[in-house]
This record gives sequence, structure tokens and C-alpha cells, in this order.
Amino acid sequence: MNIFAFLVSTVFAAESMMSPLTLDRIPHQTTNPVPSVSFGDLLTVPQVLGDTTDTQQTTPQQERSARTQVTIALLGDSMVDTLGPDFPELTAELSAYYPQTSVAIINDGAGGTNIDDGFLRVAHDHEYLGEKRPALFTLHPDIVVVESFGYNPYSYDEGALDRHWMALADMVDILREYLPDAKIVIATTIAPNAGVFGDGAANISYSPTDKQEHVTTIKSYLESTTRFAESQRLPLADAYHASLTRDGNGKLEYINAGDHIHYSPEGRAFFAKILAKTIAGNHLFE
Repeated sequence: MNIFAFLVSTVFAAESMMSPLTLDRIPHQTTNPVPSVSFGDLLTVPQVLGDTTDTQQTTPQQERSARTQVTIALLGDSMVDTLGPDFPELTAELSAYYPQTSVAIINDGAGGTNIDDGFLRVAHDHEYLGEKRPALFTLHPDIVVVESFGYNPYSYDEGALDRHWMALADMVDILREYLPDAKIVIATTIAPNAGVFGDGAANISYSPTDKQEHVTTIKSYLESTTRFAESQRLPLADAYHASLTRDGNGKLEYINAGDHIHYSPEGRAFFAKILAKTIAGNHLFE
């Protein structure tokens, strides 16, 4: 199997049906622009956001002057969708930091979709699994968490990672245009495990080589997303690096035992802890 023949329809839920409307600005789908700073160049960028020293020093009930109500939107593929509509693990974690704040969660994850689809969901009404959803900007979230979409990468070409990098830049731009007051968080989900990837998932059967190829691809997107957030000095909720074992595989306790792709209950709780810590450490409720 080709390394990038990662057909999302065989792994995740059915693709969402998008509105036929088009954006005034179109994501980078037909060309492969090269960022002014390459992914390789950024390997030396120091990590200054996300799980920083400041974040680590933030403890529950330490935050003050927080808003009384905050709405958080989660944007991503099935790795967001499977967190659940209200992501109760996140609201529980945030209540420890902000006991006086009421938190509402908008889960705009859609299985089987890449970042270009997510870009469209910001500005247009859309449908997912028969559910009609309004354009994200009309819901006026205070914080938008953009997960990497790394489990649904582009089809292979030499500039695929650069294309994804530019799509992330487009995503940040459109969020700032349509939601100028919203705070943006970039997130990376839990790491995949090459030993078991996809075991038990419906309608797929991966050889050991297939598993390794898929996992290598996903990890390259998660790494690139991390570097993007650091380069743009955006808050980073980095569950990816924190969920790796010493041999570079995802920790099995965080991975669903039924399909070996999505979260276990422990995995959802782990991602919630990382995200809440990032939000608190960057004072995003203030």
C-alpha cells in the first residue's frame, strides 16, 4: 500500500456534506506554495508555547479575574469528533482552574475530513452524519481549538507537508477575519502506535508495513503542526509528544482498544488535561 494512500473513508466516519457555497478565499489545494521558513528550518525553534514553564506553574484555582461564561469551539477530524459533543472531561478539568466560570463546548469535529474541509466549516453551514451545523463563526466562540487534522493527511506529493503548513496559516487567517475577538489554540492529538494501528477497525486490515507507513505519515503531520504553532507563537496543546513512548510509539493506555486509532477513556482524559493546562497557562479565560 502506498504510504499516502490513507483513504479516510476506510478508517473514520462518513465525510460531511458541505454547503455548495464557496469562500472568498480558497485554501491551498491546487498548488504547493513553500513557506518562507521551511519545516526543516524550524527544527531548531525553541518551544516557547503550550506546555511551558508558565503553564506548568499554573495550578487549579490559581486563575483570577476570569470571565463568568466562556464558549470553546473544537475544530478537527474524528480525533475531535470522538471527544464527544460536550467533551465533559475538558469541562471538568477547566472547572478546577476556573470554578466560577461556566464553560460551553462546541464540537465541530467531522470524521474523514482534512484541514481544507475544516477551513470551509468556519464560514459556511455544513452537514455531518445527517446533522445540519451552522457556520462556526455564527456561534461566536471565545476560544477556537484547531487540532492538526494529522490523522487525515493530504494525498502524497513532494510538497504535502508544506501544503498542510500553508493550510494551517489559512485557517488562522480566516479565524482572525471572521472571529477577530476569539483566541486561537493549536492542538496535536495523541500519538498513533505502529504495532497495533487500526486493529479492530471496521473494513480495514493493515499489514505491519501498512501500519508503519500510516503511523509515520501521521506523526510527520503532528510534528509539523507543533512547529507551526511554535513559529507563529500560538498557544500549543501538545498531546502528541506527551503521549509518546521512548521507542516513538503512542502509549497504548491512551488508544481505544476497539479500533486502535481513537481515544480510550484515559486518552480523552489525557487530552483534556493537556488542553486545560494550555488554556490556563496562557490565561485565555481572562
